[in-house]
Amino acid sequence: MRKLCKRKLWYLFLGLIAFSFTILLLYKHEIAVTTLFSKKIKPVVNEQQNLDSHQKNFDNLNNLLKNVTIPEEVLDPNSVWFGMKYKNTYGLPLSNDAIPPFKREEKDWINFFPDLLKSRQNYHLKNPLQDSDFFTRITSKVVTRNKLSYSVGDVFVAHIQARDQLMRNKMFGGDYFRARFIRTRFGEAVDGIPCAIYDHANGTYTVKAPLLMSGDFTLEVKLLLSVEGIDRWINFTEAPTIKRSYHHTLLKSNKKVVCGFHLDKFIEYNAKDLCDYSNPRTEEPWFCVRPPSGVCHPIVEHFVKVFRLDKLFLETSTTFGKFGEITGSGLKIEVTPKKEFSAFGHYGTEYRGTVLPSGYFQNGRWESLQQTLPIESVASSRDCFSNKIVFFLGDSTIRQFFEAAVNTFKLTHRGLQSGIDRQAPHIAESKENNITIYYRTHGMPLELTGLASTRPYVSDIIESLDFLQIGGPDVYLVLNVGVHMIHYHAFDYLHRLMGIKKAIVDHLKIHPETRFIIRGMNVVECTHEWALFRFETIMREVFKDLKDTVVLNLWDLTTIIPLADYHPKNVALDEEVRLLFSYVCNWNV
Repeated sequence: MRKLCKRKLWYLFLGLIAFSFTILLLYKHEIAVTTLFSKKIKPVVNEQQNLDSHQKNFDNLNNLLKNVTIPEEVLDPNSVWFGMKYKNTYGLPLSNDAIPPFKREEKDWINFFPDLLKSRQNYHLKNPLQDSDFFTRITSKVVTRNKLSYSVGDVFVAHIQARDQLMRNKMFGGDYFRARFIRTRFGEAVDGIPCAIYDHANGTYTVKAPLLMSGDFTLEVKLLLSVEGIDRWINFTEAPTIKRSYHHTLLKSNKKVVCGFHLDKFIEYNAKDLCDYSNPRTEEPWFCVRPPSGVCHPIVEHFVKVFRLDKLFLETSTTFGKFGEITGSGLKIEVTPKKEFSAFGHYGTEYRGTVLPSGYFQNGRWESLQQTLPIESVASSRDCFSNKIVFFLGDSTIRQFFEAAVNTFKLTHRGLQSGIDRQAPHIAESKENNITIYYRTHGMPLELTGLASTRPYVSDIIESLDFLQIGGPDVYLVLNVGVHMIHYHAFDYLHRLMGIKKAIVDHLKIHPETRFIIRGMNVVECTHEWALFRFETIMREVFKDLKDTVVLNLWDLTTIIPLADYHPKNVALDEEVRLLFSYVCNWNV
C-alpha cells in the first residue's frame, strides 16, 4: 500500500512537472504567435489609422476652404486679387501620408464619338500588323459632279474616297479631313465658307457647303490626321507615363521637386513617393514627388521644363504627320447672285458630325449666323462695356481678349509684378466709364512659370463670386480651358468641364442673369488639330443644354483662316474679338 501511494505521488509529481513544462511551452509559443500575429496585423491597423488620418486631413482642408479667412485684397474690387477666395489655400498638401485616390465619377469621352470606337476596332482588325502602306494618305480623292456653276443658296455636295499609300480604297472611316471654300482677294484667301464633312464609316465621306455668297471659289480639302494617327494619339494621351513636360515646383522648405497632373497613375512613381496637392473641391489631380525630408510642404511657385517628347508622340508626329491637300482638291466653281436671299436662319448650329456653318467670311469680315446684330468694330463697343464687370478666365488666348479690351478702350491696367508675369492676375478699369475687367489664368496643368497663388481653378473663381455676391446682367464671365491639357487623358478635360458646368449652374441659381461665354477652340494647321477638335466636340456636348450660356464658335472662323499656332493674329484675332464683343453689346438679341 505504501509503495502504491509513493508511486501515485511520483506520478503526480511527474504530471505537475509535465504540466508546468507544457504551460511554459504554451506561454513561449503564445508570445511567438502573438508577436508574429502582431507583425502581420500591425500594417492593417496602421492602414486603418492612415485612412482615418487621410479623412481627417481631408476634412480639415475642406473646412479650411469653407472657412478661410478672406484677405482684404480679395474683397477689394480694385485689387488684382479680387474674387480669388482660394488663393491662400492653393498648393496645400492634403496630407503628409499617401492619399487614397479620389473616387471620381468617370464618364468616357468616347461616348461623344460613337463612330470613332468602331473605326479604331476596324483598323486593328484589318491591319493588325500596322503596316504603314495601309494608312490613309493624301492619295485620297475628292469626287464631284461635273456641275461647276451654282447660284447663291444652293448646297454644294462632293465626296471623298479615302485611299492608302498604294492607292487602294479604304474600307473603314475615322480619318480627320477639313474642307473649305475660299476666294482670294489681293492675293490672299480672306473670304470663304466652311464645309461640313460626314463620315460614312466605310472609307467614304460627304462634303457639303451652303453657298452663301456669289463669286469664284476654290474647294480645298485637306487630310490632317488619319484614323491610324488618331488611334496613336489616343494611346499617347492615355498611356500612364510622363507626357510632354515636367513641372518643377519650389516648396516652402526651399526644395525643388517634380510635379505633374497624374503622377499617381504614372509607372515611374508609387503613391508613397508622392505628395498630393489635388483640389479637394473639384478633385482635380495634382501631385509632386515627395522631398527627401518626407514632409509635404506647401507649394510656392511653379516652373516648367520641357524635357522630352514621348516616343508615341514623336511617332505620331513623324509617321502620321504627312498631311496636306488630297487629290482633287482645288476644284473651282462659280456662284452667281440671287435676289432676296438671306443666309441667316437657313443654317443652324448643329454640330454632331456636321457643321452647317456658324458663319462665313465676306469682304474680309466674319458674318456670323449666330449673332444677329454684330458690332461694326471693336472700338465701337466701348459704350457696351460701361457699367459692366467682365472676368476673363482661362489661358493666353483668353488673355488676348482681355488685352484687346485694355488697348482698344485705353483702360488703366495693373498686374502682378507690374505686368511681368503675363499669366498672373490682372485688372484694368476706366473710372470715367465705370468699366472693370479682370484676367485670371486657369488651374494646373499650365505650362507657364508662376506663383501657386496665381493658378486658380475656373470653378473656384465662379464660386468665389457667389461668396462675394457678384452677378447679374452687368457681370460677364468669358472662359476657356483645354490647350494645356491636350497631351493628357481626355477624361480629365471632360471632368474639368463638368466641374465648371456645375459651378455655372450653381451660380445661375443665385444670379440667373449673369452672362457666361465659353470660348471654343481654334483650328491649328498641324497634327495637333484633331486633339483640339476632340476637345471642341466634348466642350460643345457638355454645355449644349446649358441655357443662357453662349458657346463662342471660333472653329468655323479659323477654318477659313487656319492658324500657324494656338494664338490668333491679325484678321483672325480682330474678328474673334469683334464676335465676342458683339455678345456683350447685344446679349438678348
